[in-house]
Amino acid sequence: MKKRLIVFLLTVCLTAFSLGIVADAGADYRPDHLPNQVLVKFQGDVSGDVIESIVAQVRGKIMKKFHLLPLYRLRVPRNTVNTVVDLLNSLPEVEYAEPNYLRYLNATPNDPSYSQMWGLNNTGQTGGTFDADIDAPEAWDITTGDPGIAVAVLDSGIDSAHEDLTANIWTNPGEVPGNGIDDDGNGYVDDVNGWDFARNDNVPNEESICGGHGTHTSGTIGAVGNNGTGVTGINWNVRIMPLKIFKRYLLIFCSTSSADIIEAVEYASMMGVRVSNNSYGGGPYSQAEFDAIRASGTIFVAAAGNGGLDGIGDNNDITPEYPASYELDNIISVAATNHDDILASFSNYGSVSVDLSAPGVNVLSTTPGDTYSYFSGTSMATPHVAGSVALLMAYDSAQTNNEVRWRILNGTDYLGIPVLTGGRLNIYNALSLPAPVVTISVTPNGSTLVSPGDTVSYNVRLENTGPAPKSGTASVVVVMPDGSEEVLMSYSSTAPGNTVASQNFSIKIPVNTVPGEYQLVGRVEVPGESYDEDIVLYSVQWAAVSSR
Repeated sequence: MKKRLIVFLLTVCLTAFSLGIVADAGADYRPDHLPNQVLVKFQGDVSGDVIESIVAQVRGKIMKKFHLLPLYRLRVPRNTVNTVVDLLNSLPEVEYAEPNYLRYLNATPNDPSYSQMWGLNNTGQTGGTFDADIDAPEAWDITTGDPGIAVAVLDSGIDSAHEDLTANIWTNPGEVPGNGIDDDGNGYVDDVNGWDFARNDNVPNEESICGGHGTHTSGTIGAVGNNGTGVTGINWNVRIMPLKIFKRYLLIFCSTSSADIIEAVEYASMMGVRVSNNSYGGGPYSQAEFDAIRASGTIFVAAAGNGGLDGIGDNNDITPEYPASYELDNIISVAATNHDDILASFSNYGSVSVDLSAPGVNVLSTTPGDTYSYFSGTSMATPHVAGSVALLMAYDSAQTNNEVRWRILNGTDYLGIPVLTGGRLNIYNALSLPAPVVTISVTPNGSTLVSPGDTVSYNVRLENTGPAPKSGTASVVVVMPDGSEEVLMSYSSTAPGNTVASQNFSIKIPVNTVPGEYQLVGRVEVPGESYDEDIVLYSVQWAAVSSR
């Protein structure tokens, strides 16, 4: 079976060799995990003393305890990872254990020079097909972005001093620069402009071995627009949060680990960021990554991958590419197209597991040292989508994440390529889709501060505001603190024109419910036409016990 791990800067054309960029001679032996680290999630009722005892049994040391999940990162004796994982998974106190997997970047650089950016507005300037683009200029007539919207870029770091990026770099409003104090109490000292999770410091600058990858993806998302300098991002105004997760591992590889990905996802969620760009992949399935992404409550835009070592795209429906292939509704998986609206030869695809495509061949963007370069890869397609998600949020911040995702997928230009939508991103279409005609609202009949054992009463109201009947599916679900969902009701029907249906419902909270923040969510979709969602937050707390 073809190996799925992506060679850093994997060449998709012979011109890459003329630049001196060649695959490492040992690429066939590229490791899929770190030789001395394990991730383990214990059962919820396991005490700290028992955890310490188990860690000692495997001669381990706790490196990190995560907050988004009850997950631990352990250092174990070198080359004992598989033995330790098997032992931990045999214990009843352990929910799961797995190696700390490695992921690799999904990019290929080409000759640096300045030219028009065909992916945003294709006039045929590069010999391609007219209008094979995302219609950015048309979208900019509606909005050019909002500095109140942040995009987390999980990558190799960013040249934050770049002339075309520095004005759009995120700044932590709760942190005082350089005072050596964790002012906002988030666990990170002086995280003024993000964090370097690979090296555990507050300087998320570009990792030199990684070739400017993070700076390039950031420029596509949010290079400053209309400033008379360099290029423009999809968002002229936005805030780019640098979350560095890549570094040189095992002496020669630019790569990241599952643990660093999880910590960065956790950080972005904690800081209230709603969308992240993830231009990397490869390696085995990680339950810990899956759990963290699901629990994050963010839109996780991920590169579909650049095929195997042969540089030819693979079918992700058959050979999954993680994290893009996790079956999660908050992931958008992105393939790459060229300037003729044809799937790039290197791009992975999948009619079920890959959502849409975006420009990813010879994409011009920012690179370190105030330079600009052409890169190719699904890494370059992905920030077109992440940037478009941010632009939608800038236009209407009240849209829920699912509403934004629906617009991105339903606004594509259909091309008949083998992805879920069959199409390529079109941000103007996504912005221009009409407001839903059939709407849903969920209204609590009482307090949203509740305790296990309480009965929750709520009202669901469906309205068809148009004159014509509409057929669709309505549902009410509970979203748990870990991001999993339980469907309370779901039904398909046809709503006559200009009608309203309203009904009260109630549900008893199980006595063993874990305290935390829960969402009661109403959803209604008219397929291919509209999607509406309404969210009510409930806080479940243990009832206070009065003293006598």
